[in-house]
Amino acid sequence: MPKAQEMLYAVVGAGEFAVEKVVDARQVIDRQRSQKAYSDFVKRGRTLSTKIKNSGPSKQAKAQTKVARTQVKAAATSVSKAVRANAKATRSAATKARKAS
Repeated sequence: MPKAQEMLYAVVGAGEFAVEKVVDARQVIDRQRSQKAYSDFVKRGRTLSTKIKNSGPSKQAKAQTKVARTQVKAAATSVSKAVRANAKATRSAATKARKAS
């Protein structure tokens, strides 16, 4: 697992842990306890992140984002085609105007 992701899980887990309990400050001083607390935070963060990722609202948001991305891409394609068509029509009109004069 990438270190950055592990650290993110640790932060999320630490947040949840803080909401659940008040940690005795002496635990942080002891290195062994700190390592255990860190591992616990990673575990809690991973669990909480998985719950959020698998929740219904998160899945709906992901689906809506995918639909919106598709719509934006389609709109960009339409605008691009319209610009090309407009440029072609402008060139054609300019050519006809030159021939007529």
